[in-house]
Amino acid sequence: MGAIGLALLGMVIGAAGTEILRANRPEVIDKVENAAKGFVDSVFPSRSEEEKTSK
Repeated sequence: MGAIGLALLGMVIGAAGTEILRANRPEVIDKVENAAKGFVDSVFPSRSEEEKTSK
C-alpha cells in the first residue's frame, strides 16, 4: 500500500514540476517531448511504416 502511495506522490510531484518548467522554460519541455516521441517511434513503428519496409 505504501508503494502505491509513493507512486501517486511521485506522479503528482512530476506533473507539478513539468508545469513549472512549461511556464518558465517551454523549450526544455519541447525537447523532452520530441525525444520521447522519437524514442516511441523507433521502438514501436506505425503500421504504415511497417508496410513500406516490407514491400
